[in-house]
Amino acid sequence: MRITNYCTASGLAFALCSMGQIPVAHAQSVQATAQSSDDQLEEIVVTAQRREERLSDVPMSISAISGERLAELGVSEPADLEKVVLGFTFRPSPQGSPVYQIRGIGFYEEAIGVAPTVSVYLDQAPLPFSSMVEGAAFDVERVEVLKGPQGTLFGQNSTGGAINFVAAKPTDSLQIGFDGGYGRFDAVDLGGFVSGPLTDTLKARLAVRVEHHDDWQRTYTRQNSDGLFVKDLDAPSRTSGRRRYEVARLLLNWQPNEDTEFELNISGWE
Repeated sequence: MRITNYCTASGLAFALCSMGQIPVAHAQSVQATAQSSDDQLEEIVVTAQRREERLSDVPMSISAISGERLAELGVSEPADLEKVVLGFTFRPSPQGSPVYQIRGIGFYEEAIGVAPTVSVYLDQAPLPFSSMVEGAAFDVERVEVLKGPQGTLFGQNSTGGAINFVAAKPTDSLQIGFDGGYGRFDAVDLGGFVSGPLTDTLKARLAVRVEHHDDWQRTYTRQNSDGLFVKDLDAPSRTSGRRRYEVARLLLNWQPNEDTEFELNISGWE
């Protein structure tokens, strides 16, 4: 996001200067100030083309957001990317399968087994059906959203674009973190991770998140013989809004030597 601020500052100074609303010298001052802090900006490395590159060197339209920034903005699932990615939209279907679109390109279909036109990947491994992406945005290092057709690198099911979630990797030293929240309807949201080395060549990271909350709607009516709904406190109540969600991920990283590295990713959600 700091790079975005830098670009905005330079562009704003140039635009106002062109409109004649600020002196040229002031515009140059703003741009020089932004450039002077360029050395302090973190270099963003992405794998949009299946190799590590600087974001500025990737010749395509891409949005890259760090895991810390996603947490600050409350992005906990792929549907929440609407908050941070321009051109990305999400629509739920009656059967629960999410429908993603990028720049208006998508495929609206309720069936669970239909391949989408916006492909989703977790550490370069494809999630072929939209119903499988529920836990992809959990404990991530960053997310990369590639806009426009990506058939060359990501196959024919990426007409609208591709979304690549990069999971947070095991660390060289022991690290433990957790967070939690409580809200209306007894909503509880707890998560945490533990990461570190197991041996000189093996590192691991285990992350877990649990979300529970009670119903936000109940009905105390029943339908009588005339087809009318009447109040009946003894009738079995039907509820809406109850949620029980658990997701976990285990990452193992084995590096027997400097030139060889193996990684095992085991993820699951319910």
